[in-house]
Amino acid sequence: MKKHSLIILAAVAITAAACTSVMPRGNWSKAPYKALCKLMNECKAEAEAAGHNVNYAVFDYDNTTVMQDVELAAMSWQLENLRVRFTPDAVWPIFTTHIPDLDSVLVEAGAEGVTARMLLSDIDSDYRALMKAAGASCGNDLSAEQLAALKEMPEYDDFKVKVWALYEGVYHTFDYREGFFTIAALFHGFTYPEVDALVKEGVAAQVAKKCIKDVIWESPEMGQAGKVSYVIPDGLALSDEMRNLYKALQQNGIDVYVFSASLEAAVEAMACDPVYLGLDTANVFALRMLRDTSDLVLQEYKPGYVRPYKEGKTKAIMAYVMPKYDGRDPVLIGGDSIGDWWMLTEFPGMRVGLIIDKSQSGPLGELRQQALDAEAGGAPSRYVLQRRGDPKPAFSRN
Repeated sequence: MKKHSLIILAAVAITAAACTSVMPRGNWSKAPYKALCKLMNECKAEAEAAGHNVNYAVFDYDNTTVMQDVELAAMSWQLENLRVRFTPDAVWPIFTTHIPDLDSVLVEAGAEGVTARMLLSDIDSDYRALMKAAGASCGNDLSAEQLAALKEMPEYDDFKVKVWALYEGVYHTFDYREGFFTIAALFHGFTYPEVDALVKEGVAAQVAKKCIKDVIWESPEMGQAGKVSYVIPDGLALSDEMRNLYKALQQNGIDVYVFSASLEAAVEAMACDPVYLGLDTANVFALRMLRDTSDLVLQEYKPGYVRPYKEGKTKAIMAYVMPKYDGRDPVLIGGDSIGDWWMLTEFPGMRVGLIIDKSQSGPLGELRQQALDAEAGGAPSRYVLQRRGDPKPAFSRN
């Protein structure tokens, strides 16, 4: 073997060893792994020189930090187990408060010509029938035996599918801001500590499935909306790669923050649990709701709080984190969807933009293509692409 070939091989081996000492390779794709290790080595030196951490990273949570959506994973588990505290008389008040028009035909609501009023009429009727059959005032009071009996009733499937259809239909017809309140309605009557415990239970059940797959929820042909069906993701996972990344960043001079458009209590229930990531609640920013004097979750956003949704993520980072670092931009930003595009493009000081590959199109697809082009040409890139394997939830080196 020629001398220069030996030198090259030795250099590659040294680089690989240096990376491995920072963070295990696992199933990281080559480009993001190399970029992340380089970033951590740089930031560790900067922290040592300054005597404290001067850099920070920002991550989206759903489908970036974790695979699947923690809020929706908890929601599907909650609906399957009827873990709700509202009474039948509360259905209309809590679900209609933020819907702009009950009679608009909803987009992507699981059936043609369906309105929010039609879905809510069925949801109300179903829930009354279920609670009457069980002799209960709300779903949260059901025993395991009562729940098993209710699952044999057609109203059970009709209820859970049509609540999901209401969320999706309102979200796609109006905006996520309106659709989100369907999720918030499911926590009616719960205090924040109770939401934390409820979501932890749902998350544990979803993670235990060990795989993310699509399942079909289908209602019977009944009620005003008739048959409604929806394909929903089932399961939830935190990959070893992301768990190790969070740990390695914090060990190498980079503080870690989460900015999410999910309910903050739901994100905190998983992200701040030592079983998963163990973040401090002060490092999690998501949709923050008002609480009453009894600590009950209210269906109103906290006034004056910058909501980290789409362009709001950039504004929230600038308002709540940048001042802690003398106005410095985040050095690393991770995201997966169009809702992350603003924060991935609006910080000139960002050194690495980590995109979780979902074959995105549109503006985020353009960043994805930049990463692909750089990989193909062997050039360094501001954006790197982490591929996901099949079956989910594995990352892929390819």
